[in-house]
Amino acid sequence: MNSPYPWQATVWQDLSGRLAADRLGHAYLLCGRAGLGKRALAEAFAGLVLCEAPRDDQPCGACRSCNLLAGGSHPDLKIVQAEEERKSIGIEQVRELIEFFALTTHYGRRKIAIIEPAEIMTTAAANALLKLLEEPPGLALLMLVSHRPGQLVATILSRCQKIKLNEPDWPACLAWLDGCREANPALPDARGQILAGAPLAILARLEAEEGPLHDRLLDTLEAVRANDLGVLEAARRHAGDDMRELVDAFELVVSALVELRNGLEPRFLYLPRAAVQRLQDLANHLHSGRLLHFLDRVGEARAMLLRSSGVRGSEVLENLMFHWSRMVRTETTA
Repeated sequence: MNSPYPWQATVWQDLSGRLAADRLGHAYLLCGRAGLGKRALAEAFAGLVLCEAPRDDQPCGACRSCNLLAGGSHPDLKIVQAEEERKSIGIEQVRELIEFFALTTHYGRRKIAIIEPAEIMTTAAANALLKLLEEPPGLALLMLVSHRPGQLVATILSRCQKIKLNEPDWPACLAWLDGCREANPALPDARGQILAGAPLAILARLEAEEGPLHDRLLDTLEAVRANDLGVLEAARRHAGDDMRELVDAFELVVSALVELRNGLEPRFLYLPRAAVQRLQDLANHLHSGRLLHFLDRVGEARAMLLRSSGVRGSEVLENLMFHWSRMVRTETTA
């Protein structure tokens, strides 16, 4: 394996090539959706940089630095993340980071810091970090990990070299999940479910034995259309689901309906053959324009959840189910 996960191979080759050619910058931004293993990549690359005897673009695993890293006690590596019971990275943590970089290296190579996720820094913390980025110490390597780089201030973005991690295609993702199941036969078979998201996020749901959310949502939407469920009953089915994840599932399922209604293959879902047929049957009875209008409603629900911490998820869900019910029970296809 040339990187922590197979889908990171190209990025790993790029970073290790820069290191080998002595063209390493002082600040990198690893970005992409959650579940791609960005922090694991950052930690693996820090291990390569700090290794005293790397071989074939891999850390040796046996030197003093590798042993310290394995024990979580390397003095030239610092991880900055939200402290327990806090939702943000504060200015004191960045000040400690500045002090960390002001000290000389213990083993004469580099001092490395990983900030994850970088977008939760407070404004004061981001401003303090900017000073470090503007005048970095000579042996400093700063790696920012971000799920939502658009939430970072432009001045920080402009001072980091951006490396975007993309999701693997479905065949590669399924092959990796098959390997995980071989190592842990208790894992459910992912190939029988509707899947969405990055591989590690899917694996986490499988390990937690959470029911396939998109399959359950499709069951509910079909039942509402068939008049087997009312709005409140449909909402109660999903009362235990995370509302943001459920809104994301709404968007992906309805987007798939729009795509199938227009003769296209869904781009962001893995669909077993039976699920394709179910979605196609549902799409054939729906109106493309009204589906697009319903997608706008889903976007409004997401904005409401993000904008206000006091909004009741049950009300958002009931509202979505109400609009779905009104649409599917008055539909004429076109």
